[in-house]
Amino acid sequence: MQFGVNNEEGKPLARGYIGMQPREDGKALIVFSGSGSHFNAPQGRSEFDGGKGASNSTLVDFKFGNKYNLTVELDSEDPHKLKGFVQDVTDPDNLGPKQHVKDIYVDQKVALSGSESGFVEHYGSKISRSSQIAPTSGGFFAPFTRDDKGDVKVGEIKSNGLYGRYRNSMVGKQLVIKEAGKGKEVSFSFQGVGYEKKI
Repeated sequence: MQFGVNNEEGKPLARGYIGMQPREDGKALIVFSGSGSHFNAPQGRSEFDGGKGASNSTLVDFKFGNKYNLTVELDSEDPHKLKGFVQDVTDPDNLGPKQHVKDIYVDQKVALSGSESGFVEHYGSKISRSSQIAPTSGGFFAPFTRDDKGDVKVGEIKSNGLYGRYRNSMVGKQLVIKEAGKGKEVSFSFQGVGYEKKI
């Protein structure tokens, strides 16, 4: 999930990212990063997808089928610091612990802002053909913000369908659930054409 960062004048400065990489061992790697020379990560790496930027990662407990909130907050005491969190919110009456992801820093005072994109992509070992893409399913909920008074504003989720290198050689479906005309949730499933599970 990408997010926008504005400078003190309210103009777009850069883009950040927080995302989840599920693993088979009951863990997920949470990646929290910023793209461009304005970011640094004292506890992480000084790069973003091979380019300028900063990136952190934190291993957390994870369960397939559960619902998680990924949160980015501007530190109330340091406007140069962005804090990342992940929380299991599957059961609204019994929320999981809000786990902190290592911080990233910006070289000037900033504010979070803007409309950005979320996406699903393959990570780890490289793939060279569509048939290597295993059946995958999941979903996203509309992003939301909470101001310093605790008031919540819910955004909108949109989708243009499958995207990326293999979009024309995958099969799948998606459903966008709307409320009052705005996208509230999207669920999806897909797999590469010709995928065969090896036993």
